[in-house]
Amino acid sequence: MDRGEEIQDILQLQDELIRYRAMWDVKPWLGLDMSTPQFKALILIYEEEGVRMRELARRLGGSFSNATVLVDRLVDRGLVERMADSQDRRVVLVRATNNGQRLVEQLITSWRSLSPSLLKALEPGDLTKVSEALRVLVKAAQSNNR
Repeated sequence: MDRGEEIQDILQLQDELIRYRAMWDVKPWLGLDMSTPQFKALILIYEEEGVRMRELARRLGGSFSNATVLVDRLVDRGLVERMADSQDRRVVLVRATNNGQRLVEQLITSWRSLSPSLLKALEPGDLTKVSEALRVLVKAAQSNNR
């Protein structure tokens, strides 16, 4: 199996594992009461300590006014807040509030409910292999993020 085929095999196995989502904690996802554009904006804002409104609009692929409406709705829900840039008061930055951070983290980690029962079912040697593989992936993610 060449590298490309091996990567495809891993991705297919990942998809197969995700199909067991009935074991996931889907409540945070089902309770999500926001539009897809609002959710995208929240994710982008969550990833930054403070993102400029113009940059947010650019990353969303829309206009400044559309981004403003999205942020207004997220501010009304207490998920993000606006703040002035300390270096240029004309610039508006947006960042996730504690509630916004908590919501995104709940969504990101909702798949974890699947993990304990699966991990407990593994033999000790297989558990070690999974741990080693995840450490390799984390290391690759860290070096890819620089």
